[in-house]
Parts: sequence; structure tokens; C-alpha cells
Amino acid sequence: MSPPDGGPTRAAVVAAASALLESGGPDAVTLRAVGAAAGVSRSTPYRHFQDKADLLAALALQTLNDLGAAISEASSRGGDGALPRACFAYVRYAVEHSHHYMLVFGDTPMAEPSAAIEEAADAGMGALGVLVERAQADGELGDGPPREMATMLWALLHGLAQLQITGHLREPRTVQGDDGLRQLVTLALTALRPTQP
Repeated sequence: MSPPDGGPTRAAVVAAASALLESGGPDAVTLRAVGAAAGVSRSTPYRHFQDKADLLAALALQTLNDLGAAISEASSRGGDGALPRACFAYVRYAVEHSHHYMLVFGDTPMAEPSAAIEEAADAGMGALGVLVERAQADGELGDGPPREMATMLWALLHGLAQLQITGHLREPRTVQGDDGLRQLVTLALTALRPTQP
């Protein structure tokens, strides 16, 4: 008789941890709380994860994959404007999943990210680089090395997302982020278009 498949239980543990993370941040994610939220015994999460850091690393990988999927889905819709759609999808995902996003891109970088996390991060930047190259070829983005342009664009998107997450985009000092994020992304990309001779 083969042992039971631990995949569904692991998935339930990760889903419970994900919900706890988004509702209360990393401090809310304890293996005991995760077990209770998943409806399993206290010891069950330890069968799948060494400790809290291991579980948070799994959530970070899931976050990078989900963020990449959101960007890919937005950019693959037909018609022009793949880069603007991808950029806004990035910001929207970050704001709507703020604790997940800050787990990956917050003030405390992971000490030793796994190879899978590194691969997911590389894939995300590579996909953004491809979109930059396409936008440059279509005349929608100015000249510059695609890798550096992608990095600069990522820094801009991250800055917008983090300012919105931390509540700094608000009237009267600056535009209201809830209403103005799409406009800010559009303005930034417009400013990066090549100048007409």
C-alpha cells in the first residue's frame, strides 16, 4: 500500500499561510496558526516545512510566480499596449497583495533565497526585458540597453507600488493613488517614449 499523497495537505497549509500573511503580515504566519487555519494538527506543517522561514520562502516563490502570471496574462491580450498593460498589472498585483509583495520586495531581503526563487525572479525580469525590446521596436519606448531600461522601469513600478502600499500617494500633497495609479503609469511610459524629430 502506497503512502498517502501529501500534496493536498501541503497545498492546504500553503493556502492557509497565504491567507494569514495577507490579513496580518509575516508576524501572523506561525506554524501553529497555519495548522489551525488549515484544519490540520499542530505538527502537520512541520512535516512539510522545516520552520517559519521555510514556509515564508514557499510563499515568496508563489508570490513571484503569481506576479509573473498576472503580468503575462495582461501583456498577452491582443492589440497594442502590451507594456502599459503589463506595467499596470504589476502595480495592481503589488497593491492588492501588499503583504505578499512586501515579503519579496520589502525592507528585509531574504538572506539565502532558494534556486527556485532566484529563477522566478530572473524569469520576471527577463519577461520585462522582452516587453521593453518589443516596445522599443514598435517605437513606444526610447532607446537604451533593454536590460537597463527594464531595471529602470521595474524601479519606477516598485516605487509607485510601495508609495501606494505605505499610504504616501494621497491628496493634497500628491495625487490620490487609488484613483491615479493608472494615470501615473501612463504618464511615466509616455515620458519614456522617443522624441519625434
